[in-house]
Amino acid sequence: MSNQSTAITIIHVSSALSWRGGEQQIAYLLTELSKQGIQQILICPQDSPLHRFCIKNSIQVKTFRKRSGFDPGLALRISQVCRRSIKPIIHAHDSHSHNSAFLSAFLWLNKTPLIVHRRVGFSTNNNFLGALKYNHSTISRIICVSENVRSTVNSGHANSKKTVTVYDGIDLNKFKGKTNSNILRNRFNINSQQPIIGNISAITAEKDLTTFVDTAAILLKKNPELRFFIIGDGAERQQISDYIKLKALEDKIFLTGFMENIEEILMELDLLLFTSVNEGLGTSLLDAFACRIPVVATNAGGIPEIVENRVTGLTVEIRNPSGMAEAVEEVLNNPELRNNIIENAFQKVQKFSTEKMSAKIIEIYNEVYQSSE
Repeated sequence: MSNQSTAITIIHVSSALSWRGGEQQIAYLLTELSKQGIQQILICPQDSPLHRFCIKNSIQVKTFRKRSGFDPGLALRISQVCRRSIKPIIHAHDSHSHNSAFLSAFLWLNKTPLIVHRRVGFSTNNNFLGALKYNHSTISRIICVSENVRSTVNSGHANSKKTVTVYDGIDLNKFKGKTNSNILRNRFNINSQQPIIGNISAITAEKDLTTFVDTAAILLKKNPELRFFIIGDGAERQQISDYIKLKALEDKIFLTGFMENIEEILMELDLLLFTSVNEGLGTSLLDAFACRIPVVATNAGGIPEIVENRVTGLTVEIRNPSGMAEAVEEVLNNPELRNNIIENAFQKVQKFSTEKMSAKIIEIYNEVYQSSE
């Protein structure tokens, strides 16, 4: 830990009302910075999962009532917290937070250095406002979770000299000593001879779970004993549920909703099937690597940066159920390939720890601190 890090205050801003991969990453970062003795404050929606996380873990937190679009109230809140903090640096963790930090500078002349964290692979708005947001003088760095995201940001309005890639990390220790508790098999009455293929993600459009269902339908024609699980929740849950019913596969494909103890549930899977059409990185894939679960995934976004085809998993073009089904069959039926990708993936994931991720972000904080002096 550098002396510079202990002299600053990191003002994290998150607008999330739910708990997804991005919020888990914020929680990992908050925890690691606390270990390093770095002063930090999280500004987040009242009664959100991150609010409760901070209270439980004695991390200083300020709350607000979230509004859609630009939020002058949150912008004022950010300005007030910055004025009361020693050597503040704002770390905006999502687009809404970025908007509010920008408003804080624009409306209340808040000159606090701003770091924007970009976790999604969607292009930035190619309009005047987008250009203003991504090139405002307060922006010191834009942290991207993959080279793919960085390329997307650079192709928009951002100054490429300010963008940097810092891969997300996972807590490798949480998998140690965990065993298969057969949570899914017991809850859904699945016997030990029925292989389980799962997807762990929010049920949103970019996860393309329609392709997951279509892939399952193809595989079930050849092997009716297979069982499929979509583990998570989201805006398109009802749509996916209706599609499963349309395919008459309610007794083969199960929607579990949000589940805790993911590290134990992962260990039940014979394979993780990831069908995203847009993905910043995909930390569920890293979790699977750590649990020695083989992966078949699309080559969307930043996925190929961790799932190297036929090295740490198999990758397929997006929206290609037949290709996905062929890849799944190959992994399930080729023990040598399966064992090789499992071992290679396990070795690769050791580079993606929360400690490594946080150390790189602390380096960025120090660089921003130095340049603002």
